Amino acid sequence: MRGSAPADVAAGRALLREAAGGGPPAAVRAEAALIWVEGPDAAGFLQGLLSNDVAGLAPGAACHALLLDAKGHVLADLRAHRDAADAYTLVIDPAQAEAVAALLERYHFSEDLDLLGPEPTEVLTVAGAAPAGEPVDLSLPGRVPETVDLVVGDAGAALAALGLAEAPAEALETLRVEAGVPRVGIDTGPTTLVQEAGLEDTAVSFAKGCYLGQETVARARYRGRVNRHLRGLRLPALPAAGAAVTRDGKAIGQVTSAVESPDHGPIGLAILRREAEPGDAVEVEGLDAPAQVVELPFR
Repeated sequence: MRGSAPADVAAGRALLREAAGGGPPAAVRAEAALIWVEGPDAAGFLQGLLSNDVAGLAPGAACHALLLDAKGHVLADLRAHRDAADAYTLVIDPAQAEAVAALLERYHFSEDLDLLGPEPTEVLTVAGAAPAGEPVDLSLPGRVPETVDLVVGDAGAALAALGLAEAPAEALETLRVEAGVPRVGIDTGPTTLVQEAGLEDTAVSFAKGCYLGQETVARARYRGRVNRHLRGLRLPALPAAGAAVTRDGKAIGQVTSAVESPDHGPIGLAILRREAEPGDAVEVEGLDAPAQVVELPFR
């Protein structure tokens, strides 16, 4: 089914997909925040807090990681870039930056390190062969498949200097939902577990030692199962933000992200109770026809 996405969004999405397929690279600009962790104990400090193996990064490498609470609930996600043996840059959504900085300060006791930031910056999410060098400060794995995030001081100037075609943010958002990539704080809530959000394969190391919330993450992987799962919804129309999802009259979740896809029509993301399985029909608040639960990514 083809949708009726606005022409600029559909064209931007096509530009990004063509770039990912080998065409000229294209980019979307966004805002981010930076926190620096520097000092002899930086690696050990972050290794004990974050879900991924940041101590195993070589200088110049980066990974996606989560900050959890003691019960394993997802508080924030970030990218950790190892600048040197004793220095890291954390790249964070601006909406989560102050909370992350406060948590780092909370857990910083006698470690020999400095915590700096958060400071605002700009990011270019590039589809295709991402250029390096000036004016790129950092290169990071993008959250959307087949993208790279470039941290830059001035996104507009960087677009011109690097010769990148620009696509609207809504085009990247459409690709994100199609790929089934959750945004922490949008598609997750304060009680969401790692496996409920489907983040265990991209942001968690099961080979590293203990970290904050690790026991819950490991227990869900090796001993049990979670009660909710991130699912896709094929929708008859776009619902209001936060629209309730029900099945047989029982509340099972809510729509957290929804877009008009040129290929799939109206689609959305929702963390639903496990009794709603792919192929099931569910009701969405405000819509006259049922939606269908699907596995992610959308195909």
